[in-house]
Amino acid sequence: MSFGADEEILQDFLVEAGEILEQLSEQLVELESRPDDADLLNAIFRGFHTVKGGAGFLQLHELVECCHIAENVFDILRKGERRVDSELMDVVLEALDTVNSMFGQVRERTDVTAATPELLAALARLAEPQSADEVAAPEPEPVVEAVAPVAAPAAAGDDITDDEFEQLLDSLHGSNPVSVPAAPVAAAVAASASDEITDQEFESLLDQLHGKGKFAADVAAAPVPAPAAQSSKAAPGDEITDDEFEALLDQLHGKGSFDSAVAAPVAAAVAAKAPSAAKASDEITDHEFENLLDELHGKGKFEPQAIAAKAPAPAPAAAPAAVAKPAPAPVAKAEPAKAAAPAPAPAPARAPAPSGEKPVATEAETTVRVDTARLDEIMNMVGELVLVRNRLVRLGLNSGDEAMSKAVSNLDVVTADLQTAVMKTRMQPIKKVFGRFPRLVRDLARQLKKEINLELVGEETDLDKNLVEALADPLVHLVRNAVDHGIETPEEREASGKSRGGKVILSAEQEGDHILLSISDDGKGMDPNVLRSIAVKRGVMDKDAADRLSDTDCYNLIFAPGFSTKTEISDVSGRGVGMDVVKTKISQLNGSINIYSTKGQGSKIVIKVPLTLAIMPTLMVMLGNQAFAFPLVNVNEIFHLNLSTTNVVDGQEVVIVRDKALPLFYLKRWLVSSAAHEEQREGHVVILTVGTQRIGFVVDQLVGQEEVVIKPLGKMLQGTPGMSGATITGDGRIALILDVPSMLKRYAARRI
Repeated sequence: MSFGADEEILQDFLVEAGEILEQLSEQLVELESRPDDADLLNAIFRGFHTVKGGAGFLQLHELVECCHIAENVFDILRKGERRVDSELMDVVLEALDTVNSMFGQVRERTDVTAATPELLAALARLAEPQSADEVAAPEPEPVVEAVAPVAAPAAAGDDITDDEFEQLLDSLHGSNPVSVPAAPVAAAVAASASDEITDQEFESLLDQLHGKGKFAADVAAAPVPAPAAQSSKAAPGDEITDDEFEALLDQLHGKGSFDSAVAAPVAAAVAAKAPSAAKASDEITDHEFENLLDELHGKGKFEPQAIAAKAPAPAPAAAPAAVAKPAPAPVAKAEPAKAAAPAPAPAPARAPAPSGEKPVATEAETTVRVDTARLDEIMNMVGELVLVRNRLVRLGLNSGDEAMSKAVSNLDVVTADLQTAVMKTRMQPIKKVFGRFPRLVRDLARQLKKEINLELVGEETDLDKNLVEALADPLVHLVRNAVDHGIETPEEREASGKSRGGKVILSAEQEGDHILLSISDDGKGMDPNVLRSIAVKRGVMDKDAADRLSDTDCYNLIFAPGFSTKTEISDVSGRGVGMDVVKTKISQLNGSINIYSTKGQGSKIVIKVPLTLAIMPTLMVMLGNQAFAFPLVNVNEIFHLNLSTTNVVDGQEVVIVRDKALPLFYLKRWLVSSAAHEEQREGHVVILTVGTQRIGFVVDQLVGQEEVVIKPLGKMLQGTPGMSGATITGDGRIALILDVPSMLKRYAARRI
């Protein structure tokens, strides 16, 4: 393993391979439902191939070994020599887990732990055709004997298949270079006693080239007659080294043209191969060879009729030509070219493709990777600009100067556009989170012996990068609950007249400046009466209080700490911890969560979170001379305080709103120490929505709606109940941003 490579190359590998591995997880789960999809098999093959190529360039041998055998499995699958079954998928998914583990170790710059011998053996067994599972790999010696004699100039029948040629390119180009000259093997491929080699012989040859990274001693030592073009007096030094051949392939494949210094002796070697029989038309030009590589390697398709007319034996002609004559040293910068050489993945953003393809080059030129720390810095500066804008707006209103008001209005528009543009640079599709769930649901369904289909909707919905990362754990809890608690077993579903397979839908959509995430299932739903009895049994509340709960309130009981409908604790659920964590996390994100359920039909959980955590729309209010800000997402309605509409129920003051009693609190008594016992008869009531409950707060004055930049509290104030941060108002004062859920827990825990 080597981390001494160029840091930029390593970072490129981490980014590109990370994206490919995320997609492989989705593709492998999808493969179970579409085992005969050739495009999907090719995409998975290319994914492992690309990761292997990058790892080989960085000398991550353990990663190369695992990816190479996994790649061989999918090569067998796409040839139709083996069928996809549950056993194969279990082994391949275990291999992907191992690759992900190694990848994490590379990211952390720690030693890479190799895959277990058992896993490699299982993969190697699956990499054999299904009809020959028990057949041992052929010994290398027969290969040497079979391919040793050199025949007359090759005829059209000498062609090797496109799969064999692609594997040869992989061995020479995608993996670790062989450590001995390639002349004997190249000559062996070029000609044999019968002008053909069998599949097993060619596979063994590839194993020598690629599997160990060097020839076995006995094979390397075995004398192999030289090609016809080579002089009988040629010394070993006349052979082209594997590094030089690698550079030649780089020029052919990566750059699309020959270097004259390398091409000249190669062309001479081709011409000298068989003077008595060869014709000018037998030679393949660099342009034709580049097209051949595109057909075999880049586009994944091979058209024999198009190639046969140009070159009867393209692969043998290329390899011996490189061996026949000495060649100069490799071209400068050939090493970095290797990193870009692996087969391209389906999307340009995930893996490099040959530089000759113009669309990819355009994409590379218009895409720039920017460190997130730099984006955070720009976002902070835009936040400060928003504060200055707010200050100027306030001054413009007070000045009465029409020209200044127009200038401030223009500044307001430009600042809003700039803020939106900068926020978009931090946006990521929610697919980054959704991508982990197909595998999660698949594994849980197998563990619980259920049949479940996961449907993902709105994967391209964008939201702030920090939110994407923060939502991952809550969504995992909710999806696990839907699979474990919601969906019934196939037998139970059939008994209730449903299909055997359950459905879980995970969706995302944008609503204004918020994102709505929903997790729904067509399972058994929730029974309010069962929830009431569990709440009483676990001591969450007494029976009278439980009987007064509405169905919606009963559903929200599942968010109580320690509350669970499971009678037995398993490694999946039953401890009553997950949903409490979910609600706490969503509250920290200034979001809300609601539950809808119908017994026997299923449940739906809806999460609403802001698009970004950096800038938040608020309702600014005054308590005495101090400014406070309510998150606007929680504000439901506002009206003037009328004491005639207030009453006291069970010791709690309430306000009657459209014939419904809502809890009422005087915020000033909580947050202003000098007014703790003050009777307040004037003010405004702000109705806030907290979860599914509506609560009224009395404030002195309403300032209005204002976008604020959230600043964290200092060390001395961190953890203050009811406060999520601070900001600067338009008139230059400091305002505290209220965290309504934690404020209620702190001040009203005994009253609600």
